[in-house]
This record gives sequence, C-alpha cells and structure tokens, in this order.
Amino acid sequence: MFFFVNQYLLSSNSSVEHAEIKRVKLFTNHNAAAKLVTRDFDPVLHHTMPRFGLNDHQLVNMYDFFAGTTAYRGQPRHTEDLHLPADYQVGTGNNSREVKDGQRLVAEVFFAGGTVGEVNRVDWYDPAGNLTLRQRYDLRGYKAVDAFFGQDGQEFFERYYRPDGSTYLERYYVQSVQNTPINSLNVLRGYQGKDYYFDTLDDLFIFFLDELNRTNGGHNIFIADRPAMAIQPVLQMASDARKYLWLPINHVDDGQDLGKGPMNGMLQGPLTSELKKWDGIIVMTPQQARDLQQRLGKQVPILAINGVPVERPAAQVAMAARTPGQLIYVGRLGEDKQVSQLLTMFAAIHKQVPTSRLTLYGYGATADVKRYKDQVKEAGLDTVVNFAGYQIDLAPIYDQAQLFVDASRIDAQPLAMGEALSHGVPVVSYDYRYGPASMVKSGVNGELIPLGSQDRFVDAVVKLLQDPTALQQLSTGAYTNLDPISNATTWTQWIPVVDKQ
Repeated sequence: MFFFVNQYLLSSNSSVEHAEIKRVKLFTNHNAAAKLVTRDFDPVLHHTMPRFGLNDHQLVNMYDFFAGTTAYRGQPRHTEDLHLPADYQVGTGNNSREVKDGQRLVAEVFFAGGTVGEVNRVDWYDPAGNLTLRQRYDLRGYKAVDAFFGQDGQEFFERYYRPDGSTYLERYYVQSVQNTPINSLNVLRGYQGKDYYFDTLDDLFIFFLDELNRTNGGHNIFIADRPAMAIQPVLQMASDARKYLWLPINHVDDGQDLGKGPMNGMLQGPLTSELKKWDGIIVMTPQQARDLQQRLGKQVPILAINGVPVERPAAQVAMAARTPGQLIYVGRLGEDKQVSQLLTMFAAIHKQVPTSRLTLYGYGATADVKRYKDQVKEAGLDTVVNFAGYQIDLAPIYDQAQLFVDASRIDAQPLAMGEALSHGVPVVSYDYRYGPASMVKSGVNGELIPLGSQDRFVDAVVKLLQDPTALQQLSTGAYTNLDPISNATTWTQWIPVVDKQ
C-alpha cells in the first residue's frame, strides 16, 4: 500500500493536494493500492472529498482511524435534531441561529457553508456571556468533539467522540506566556484495550502512521508530501516501512542560487544529516533531479516523477471556438509568482490588443490580492482583468482560453500549466526552474521567455493574439505533445518504486 502523507484536504487546496489527488487516481486506475493520509481534525472532510472525486477508500484521516469512522454513514443534523429544551427560544437565520432563555443568549447554532441548515457547531455561553463550550458536529450527523473554555476565553480541554457517544481521544491545553493555548497532553482512550499518552500532536501522528502501517500488513510505502509537517513524522516512524520524500518545492529558497545556495530551512536536515533515512527523494522534473544529484551525490536514489499526470482529451476545441483574446493564469497569487509583473505586462498587451482579457484563478494572502486589485484599478483595467478566485473544475475554463500566461520566477512544477496544455491551451511562460522547460517547447506548444524579459513576453503574447493561424498551430501542438506528462508516462516513472514494494 502507498500512503501519501499530508496535513489536510480543504475546500480550497494548493497544488500539493491537487497533485496527490491526481496521483491516487492514477494508482487506482492501475489497480495499485494507495491512499491519501491527513492529520488534522476536519468535521466536513467527508463532505469535501466527493467534490474532488475521492471516495472513502482513497483517504484515511487520523481522527477517523481512531474513531473507526473512515467509512461511517449517517444523516446530517439540523437545529431540530439537537433536542434543545422546550422553553428555549430559537431564532431564525440562514447561517446561524441564536438560542435564548428569555433575554439571555444561551447558545448559537452555526451551519456548515454550502449546506442548507446542517449543524457545524454549537457555542454555549454562561450568564456573563462567556463562551464555555463549543460542540462541533461531523456533517455525517454526530457530535464529534466538545471543546471547553475558561473564563479567560482560552480553550483548556477537548473530548472527541465516536457516533455512539463513546470517547476515543482527550486533548489538554495550558496557557503560554502570550496567553495562548498550547497542547500539553493527548490521551488516546481504550485503543486496542489500552490508554496511550502523547505529549504532542506530532507524537500522536507518528503513532498513527505506525498503526496504519501495522494494520495494513507492514512494509508499506509512506511518501511525505507536505514538507513542513510530514517529513519528521514519517522519518520517526518505528515500524518497518519504506520512506520517500516528495519535493513539491524548490530545494533552495526564492532568490538563492539553485545550484549552490543554502538548502531551504525545512529541508536542511532531511537532505543532509537525515538523508540516508530515506529510501528515495522524488522530484517532479529531470532538471531538479540533476541539480539535486550534483549536490547530494548517490547516497540515496533521486527520482524524477511527473506530478501533473494528464489524460488525453476525447476531442479538441478549435481556437475559433474559444473566447477571443482570453488569457488565463491559474495558481497562487503571490510575489514569487510575480503577479504584479504579469499585470504590468498585460497592461502593455491590452494597449496593442484591445480585445484581450486576463482572468486569474487562484487565491493568495489577503494583502497581496488587495494590492493586485488596486493595481488593476489604477491601470483602468477593471473591465478586462478578473480575479475569479479558486475553482475546482477548470476544464470548461481551459476549453475557452486562448493562452495560459505565467510570469513566475520559481516553482517545482506548475500543475496548472500541464492541465492547460492537455486542453490545447498554448503557454507563454518565463523559463524558470523548475517545470516549464519540461512541458513547453517554443514554437511547438507555446513560447518560453528568458526570465525577466518583459518586453519579449509582451511581444510573444501580442504576436500570437494577432496571428490566429500561429495560435491554432500551437494549440494543436499542445494537444499532440502530451507524452512527457501523460498518465501512461507518469505511471512508467512510478513503476521502479511500485516494483520494490
């Protein structure tokens, strides 16, 4: 069994999660046993999974594992199912409802987003209006946790429940010098007939990974996907397992020399003093594999495995059937992606091609997004630049776009770029490390621009938008040159790891 270890699956995810989802589906299609593994408690997880095409056999969460609820099915709870005292007055509201005893606010019932009145949590208050208890409900219809608060407003204790009301986990908190709660103890109750005590959540997570390995026969493969939280728990597993580090990021920080610069802080130990603890390091492009091999030598295998496995389309969408002048960017909105520079270049593009439009799909820090929107407004581009936010299904968007543009200066492999190419969208991108050069060939399926050459970037986009024949040729090239990132090619790259299982 392959376990792809991460922290969470959210309603809005990064490329780490999207790559994992593609990977587990690839494994499923080849009858290879694989699951996503998540650590964080999430009462809406099983409501989120189907939105990404995942089922209960493809993901295991730590809390579900210990509660025995991985495949649990129940009915959502609504306010009337809480059996509140008959003399309480329950208000109305689409997002929440107040519960009062006369004039006193006793509780508030909050509903889960995207649902019609399904209970997400209930907050209870003492006569002085202090929050004392927060009850959180799993959307499958049972109370999952009670969180208790002191008069200082800080949480000090949590108790987690199974659907039958029995307790399986208790978490205790103390106050830091900044008066914030610090988890000081975790007690796993009655697991395999015993109580287990853990000082930290990471300690509990390591125990969980070992139990996951043991209950699946041992000698399974664990791949640490999200470096910040998955590396150490996977490395510290005590049971017999094979361990791989997946690098969804560059191995050096933004702005550092990629060949000789200091390692990214979270990778310093794992790629130096702890390097030999890994059975292999996996990167997404041959170029990064070569760079890492030069730095690390042959102490462990370094594998290049495409992180953007794509399917070949059943039909091609002609350029003439797409929205004229439609440019798209898909990804995180941040300055390592040089979104402000992209907007500046689009202003120059729009002056020469007035029919051009730019839509950005993705999310970023609130301050960054505000700054980008202000930039657009100041440039007078409000009507032709759209911030469309995060969307799960981008297929219809790719099928209407004429160009995918990317002004990033650093990445490990731009997942959206591969998706765009699979929908026949030519790419104009800076030739940064890593990723674009392994997918885009100038004059074939797009144009690669030397990093920072803004004038050449603008000229390339303008020329293509003004030349429908060239644009169509690149689109056809995008459709017909998918071999490097196809599902079939990606699976052959995984075979050496699979065969060693």
